[in-house]
Amino acid sequence: MPKTPLQTPLHQLYDEDFVRWVEATVACLKTRDVDQLDWEGLIEEIEDLGKSARRELESRLSVLLVHLLKRCYVNSPNDYRGWQLTIVEQRNALKRLLKQSPSLKGYFQNVLDEVYQDASAEASTAYPTSEFPNAYPYNRDLQALLTEEPWR
Repeated sequence: MPKTPLQTPLHQLYDEDFVRWVEATVACLKTRDVDQLDWEGLIEEIEDLGKSARRELESRLSVLLVHLLKRCYVNSPNDYRGWQLTIVEQRNALKRLLKQSPSLKGYFQNVLDEVYQDASAEASTAYPTSEFPNAYPYNRDLQALLTEEPWR
């Protein structure tokens, strides 16, 4: 079957209408039309997929650590239940993310201390009269972080 040229080149669509670019790129991939592919845009988007997964891990880890810190170091029993629900929610989301992308487990270890520092700063700002540890206070094992209740 002869290939028909696109009305608008893919590299131009990338900047003008991203959804159309995605649809046209998928059509090219399905028909194996490599001549019309916007290789630079495709490479950039695939790279961004990995970055997006790493950003999600960092974001969920940060929320988890902030709530662990609040639960363990802020004396506010009326808030414990809400903090614990957020801890469960973030742990479940992290488990799903790590199941989909097991290679993120290594990335977790690489960013743990940096994310902890940000989480600690956030908790300190929210609760300036509470004292939070300067260094990461929990078990560094990923499975432990996803299951243990250090406030018990």
